[in-house]
Amino acid sequence: MCGKVRTETIKKYANKIYETFSDKFNLDFENNKKVLKDYTIYNSKHFRNRIAGYITRILKTKMMQEKIDNQDTS
Repeated sequence: MCGKVRTETIKKYANKIYETFSDKFNLDFENNKKVLKDYTIYNSKHFRNRIAGYITRILKTKMMQEKIDNQDTS
């Protein structure tokens, strides 16, 4: 499985933003970009997109983990 490497800066800001506005984000990348644009002051489109992508990945990973945990308890 190959993927893009995200810098520590992207991960740090994404985790901090997700903790603050976790109820605003969902699995839709486009929605997450819009939320970042509305609630943050980042002017760089590239930086904002990287953070939105990482937050989307965080949510997908959490969803998959919950699904696995539910299957284990069944």
